[in-house]
Amino acid sequence: MSHKISSVEIKNYKSIINAELKLSSFTPLVGYNNAGKSNCLSAIQWILKKSSLSDKDFFDASQPVEVIATINGVSQTLLDLMPARQKSSIENYVQNETLKIRRVQETPNAKAAEIKISVWDDSSNDWTVNPTGLDNALSVLLPEPIRIGAMENAAEDASKAKTSTTIGKLLGEFLAPVKTAHEADLNQHLNEVGRRISSDGDMRFSELSTIDQNVNSKVNDLFPGMSVKLHFDTPKIDDLIKAGTLKVFEGAGNGRDFSSYGHGAQRSIQMALVQYLAEIKRSNNSSHSTTLLLIDEPELYLHPFAIEQIREALVALSLSGYQVLISTHSAQMITPELAEHTLLIRKSDVLGTHSRLRLADAIQSVVPNSTHQMEQLFNLAHSSQLLFAENVVLTEGKTELRLLPFLFKSIANLTMGQEKHALVAQSGVNDTKKSLEILTAMDLPSKAICDLDYCFTGAVRDGFLLSTDQDLLNLKALLPNLVQSHGVTLNGNGLPKNNNTITAAGAFEVLANDQAAIPLIESLHTKMKAQNIWVWKKGAIEAHIGTPNKTESAWAQFKRDVMTNGLSQTCSDHQSLLDLVEWLRN
Repeated sequence: MSHKISSVEIKNYKSIINAELKLSSFTPLVGYNNAGKSNCLSAIQWILKKSSLSDKDFFDASQPVEVIATINGVSQTLLDLMPARQKSSIENYVQNETLKIRRVQETPNAKAAEIKISVWDDSSNDWTVNPTGLDNALSVLLPEPIRIGAMENAAEDASKAKTSTTIGKLLGEFLAPVKTAHEADLNQHLNEVGRRISSDGDMRFSELSTIDQNVNSKVNDLFPGMSVKLHFDTPKIDDLIKAGTLKVFEGAGNGRDFSSYGHGAQRSIQMALVQYLAEIKRSNNSSHSTTLLLIDEPELYLHPFAIEQIREALVALSLSGYQVLISTHSAQMITPELAEHTLLIRKSDVLGTHSRLRLADAIQSVVPNSTHQMEQLFNLAHSSQLLFAENVVLTEGKTELRLLPFLFKSIANLTMGQEKHALVAQSGVNDTKKSLEILTAMDLPSKAICDLDYCFTGAVRDGFLLSTDQDLLNLKALLPNLVQSHGVTLNGNGLPKNNNTITAAGAFEVLANDQAAIPLIESLHTKMKAQNIWVWKKGAIEAHIGTPNKTESAWAQFKRDVMTNGLSQTCSDHQSLLDLVEWLRN
């Protein structure tokens, strides 16, 4: 796609007070019900499809609705492909292949002529209002969007004129080859019809002439010298295409109108058309325009494999002359590659509907232009559930990933998902600080769970603890005692390392059981918890729950024991687990 809308600013539209949306070729909008995702799509549609907004479309009826769109990729090559008149209307406003437009409606229910469209003029550093030909030029670059709404609007959609229905627009998109192949032949037949039913037809039906004569005898009584003729406009092929719809057949029965079917069938047919459109555009895309495809919840009523097919069709369209924006509640609609450009839409009393910082932008701000930035992006993007959460819990261990959801439900009587917590695996504990900073930039509250050894290395490196922290120094002073008593080996920094007798992790578990170490570790635990990091006081989670190793069989046995005997009977230190869950929930 050569050009697209890269950002949209929306002011005073429905639930949106003042929001900026960063857009890509394929942009999922994720948010809870009533967050305003559909309002975002409608505002984007409005800037390209002028219509008079009513009172319900204004957040504050005393203020204007304003939408500003920045269009990138308007190259000289693209301008040269436009009709001369449309090219001349906008080329002076294009700077660095960028065109910025604005639509404003001052008051509810304004007349069409009162709804102003403007273009930004760099030379005057101001908006130029209603320049001649701007709307027509925009329609070449960005034709009227195709909007596929939520299925609760299906009945309303079916009642509209065929030219504005979802089905009509989709049919219009891929019937162009039919027009090209058969326009001349069909026009010949339509002309024959016109000769018989138009007021000046040379083969006009005699019955029509008889009606004319009888009506005119009455007209002359009231208005001498005046006469009338019945006239029927002959449709053109474009009129026939715009009036197209679908008849749905089941078995050998008669066809029924698309709108007479339920939501599930309608959605399946709509998405089948989208898939077919993707196939056509993938093999033959010669258009120089970019059409916005705006879809509310494309996954509705579809089974998981169908959702994946629709996602791939929409991605293909985003590479073939369409800019695709969807609202979704399904993690299946968002691959790791799409996660970085997904918009998290939220709503509050103060901000109204707004977008949080995208994952890609948050990572760029925290870890700019580095290889590690790509690693961080890959790692967080693969945890797509964080896009649907209000709280993120970072963990480094597989045992936490397998057992923490089970423990959370056992203690809270609610799942982590019910309380909108996302459990996200890190590639390593060394990513803890960066991950927390990225999620903070995205305005996503987050906490991390780490093993005790993190306090001695990563926490100091990342600035959570000072190297001179007295608790750390006192704990390090206890480590040499473990060399003789438990066969622990220390590295050059005086910290445990693996040997044939005991692992480094095992050494920290031994340290955690030393009576002199317990109050020191408790103090470190409190300091780290104040910085949103939970440190396992016994070294690692396995020591708290009593599992012998990190295997699927050990985790399964632990779950069975808890379900049979209860948490307090299964875990000698179940209080730490209660404390963890309480900390996560607060």
